[in-house]
Amino acid sequence: MRYSVKQRNRALRFAVLGNVVPILVATATEFGSHHTVFFIGAAGACVAPIVVTMVTRSHPIPFYVAAFGGIVALTMLQAYSGGAASPYAVLLMMAMIWFGVQGTDRELAIGMGVLAACAYLPMLIFGPPAYPVHWGNAALLVLVGVSVAYSLRAVTRETQTLNARLVKEATIDDLTGLLNRRGWRMAADRELARAAREGTQVGLLLLDLDSLKEINDTRGHDEGDRVLRETADRMRTAFRAGDVLVRLGGDEFGALLTDTSDDQALAAVERLRQMTPELGCFSAGVVAWDGAQALDELLRRADVALYTAKTHGGSRVEIAPPTLEPSDAFPTD
Repeated sequence: MRYSVKQRNRALRFAVLGNVVPILVATATEFGSHHTVFFIGAAGACVAPIVVTMVTRSHPIPFYVAAFGGIVALTMLQAYSGGAASPYAVLLMMAMIWFGVQGTDRELAIGMGVLAACAYLPMLIFGPPAYPVHWGNAALLVLVGVSVAYSLRAVTRETQTLNARLVKEATIDDLTGLLNRRGWRMAADRELARAAREGTQVGLLLLDLDSLKEINDTRGHDEGDRVLRETADRMRTAFRAGDVLVRLGGDEFGALLTDTSDDQALAAVERLRQMTPELGCFSAGVVAWDGAQALDELLRRADVALYTAKTHGGSRVEIAPPTLEPSDAFPTD
């Protein structure tokens, strides 16, 4: 998963408190009795969670060496202290917790294989006195590790599914499937920030259905809802996949047209108009971003252009001027 700076710092604290601190406590306990292999494993086990947290999967070699090597390092803590029956064997559950919460399905499966190998192979390859033969303890270690990891994986997956559903409900208009106002504002702010970094052009379109109130009054709200859904479908067809589409509410829709010149924005609106039947006719206001204006100002300019289109009879497109003069304000009653 990708971390923000705040999330990364929190994950790093968890890595230290949940992994490094217990290992340091284990190392300090009966310090003089530990074998050299123990100290090597302790050092590796302290470093591994920090590396996994800091480098992430964008650097696969150090990431996976740390992720799977951490299990090996924790196994080294068992050397000359009882092997699979060592009191330090429980520390392996720290790695299993990470695989259960953060690992992918493939990483989890490989992690289980590494755990099983670390439980049995030291007894077969090295044997006593470093790793006494305790088949029952090794089996118990693997079973508990698998149970912990897969249980956490199930809970994590359920939580992710629930979070995704909550995000969708909070940001998606349930009638049209387009973004709602909240979701669109988040996406639009993100796209404007990206365009500012890359120096690309952005256009914004606001459109308003001319006859929705009449349709609702004469044909019923079910027919009005159908017109709204079909408008959203036509917008998806007319605009590109990278454009950010929204139902702002009622009969008003919007589109943030990314990496789009004025001519391209007008061409997109024309495509939408050509595929729109008379029942779904609309008025539109189009505005070009100047590279610095905030989203609210951009919306205000587009809204003025839309208002102009409506007051001139509707079913037309108006282009907003680069700046708004005081005379461009909406009339008040």
